[in-house]
Amino acid sequence: MNLQKKADRLLQEKYAIGKCEMCPKPVSCVHHLFPKSSSSALRFYPPNLVRVCVGCHLKFHSKFSSEMIDRVVLKRGQKWFDDLQKKRHEIIKTNKKYYEEIIKELITALAKNKSLLKK
Repeated sequence: MNLQKKADRLLQEKYAIGKCEMCPKPVSCVHHLFPKSSSSALRFYPPNLVRVCVGCHLKFHSKFSSEMIDRVVLKRGQKWFDDLQKKRHEIIKTNKKYYEEIIKELITALAKNKSLLKK
């Protein structure tokens, strides 16, 4: 598995928990409000992630996507959205070292979460 895919998988594992932000169903994944392909600065940036169930995730990728985005912005606020817009244009050098650091951070956070659950 390449480093980018491993980091993506770990990101899902860390954040795809709890209830969907759009409805009361359980989370199945995290959706990137700004697509991963549109901004390397937002790919692993938690404010860009929306916890969603399967049904809501499909709506984000359908003709209802603008309605879903509007609902998230209404819930989180225009300032949050404006901050994402600014961050979106940052340039991040995504090399091997970058992905290794992201993976290390995510593994550490996941281990911490698991140890807290055992208590």
